[in-house]
Amino acid sequence: MSTSGIRTFKSRLTELGSVWPKHAMARGLNKEQQDVVAAYRLGKLDEKAFQFHLSKDPALAKWVHQVLEAASHDPLNASK
Repeated sequence: MSTSGIRTFKSRLTELGSVWPKHAMARGLNKEQQDVVAAYRLGKLDEKAFQFHLSKDPALAKWVHQVLEAASHDPLNASK
């Protein structure tokens, strides 16, 4: 795989939430928001608690919505 192909692959993984970006602040999340997302991804925060954070933090909710929206349009996730 070419260097360009690897970068594209890593970028898609980041968009899908599989890989945390090196510069998450550029993605619009502050440290507290990053910690909430990381805790949820690691299973340290249950669905109910995560939903509570989303209801209290519109910026975090918008970010999650954007990530899910991007993932829903990903041809790699298309139903067969």
